[in-house]
Amino acid sequence: MINIRSLKKLANNDGLTLKNGNKITYKSGYQVATEGIETTDIKVAMKSIKAYNGNCGIWFADGIWYIDKSHRVNTKREALTVGRACKQISILKWSDMSLVYC
Repeated sequence: MINIRSLKKLANNDGLTLKNGNKITYKSGYQVATEGIETTDIKVAMKSIKAYNGNCGIWFADGIWYIDKSHRVNTKREALTVGRACKQISILKWSDMSLVYC
């Protein structure tokens, strides 16, 4: 499982995706969130990661931790359907690490 030191190492506007608490990347597909939290407290961020069983996306920007319960899907259509239903702003396209806006 990721630890607080790993979170502290993230630069501003940096993030990562976890599966079962371990950093993961994919060559294809889309990452979409179904729920999440925002916090300025790194300990709250860690509690959220554990609550999501280490299956989440983490983003750090301007002193705020964004922790989203997320999972990978194969198609853009499925990712957009889930993203829109869960009121997400965007989804991640793994092949080029770009954002697709919902």
